[in-house]
Amino acid sequence: MTTIVDETINVIAIFESPPRSGDSQPSHAAMRPVKFRWRGRLYPVEEITYRWQSTEGRSTILHFSVSDGRALYELTCNKDSLKWRLGSIEA
Repeated sequence: MTTIVDETINVIAIFESPPRSGDSQPSHAAMRPVKFRWRGRLYPVEEITYRWQSTEGRSTILHFSVSDGRALYELTCNKDSLKWRLGSIEA
């Protein structure tokens, strides 16, 4: 069952070297969320299952489908403001 959350969260992310020219990975492959805090609880990101991007007006939104081993979470990051949101939870 999917629950829509749409709340601001805090995220610890690692920024790795960008992919080499010619690689097929999307531009945000160099950013990797490793933990996020929601409602006072810290959730470890054990796996990133999917990545994609969309636009809202002129802003690029980076989407990450992540798992903590118990549930699937959709995290989004506004590339302009660097604000993170928890979009939904699938448990």
